[in-house]
Amino acid sequence: METIPAWYWMVIVGALTALTCLILYYIAMLVKESTRTMVEVRETIGDSRKIIQSSTKIVEDASLIVSSVKDSMDEFNKSVMEPVKGLGDTLKGVLSFVRGILG
Repeated sequence: METIPAWYWMVIVGALTALTCLILYYIAMLVKESTRTMVEVRETIGDSRKIIQSSTKIVEDASLIVSSVKDSMDEFNKSVMEPVKGLGDTLKGVLSFVRGILG
């Protein structure tokens, strides 16, 4: 019992070697999965750039539509609403005059 048997040391060294190999295996799997993830992220970024470019074009088209609607409304106000307001003001003046005479 004075010396430790050789099989004891072989078990300890084997266990440490197995643990080291297992740690290296997990590190390798982590690197492999990280590489796959980076490839997927690059593809996703490329797709999102296309979507952003499409949405930019849609926003530009929408702003053109809004500006044309605004121009149409301004034109409508100038051609229809201003004469109607003028007619309303005239009728209001006539009614005020009639009210002044009648009562």
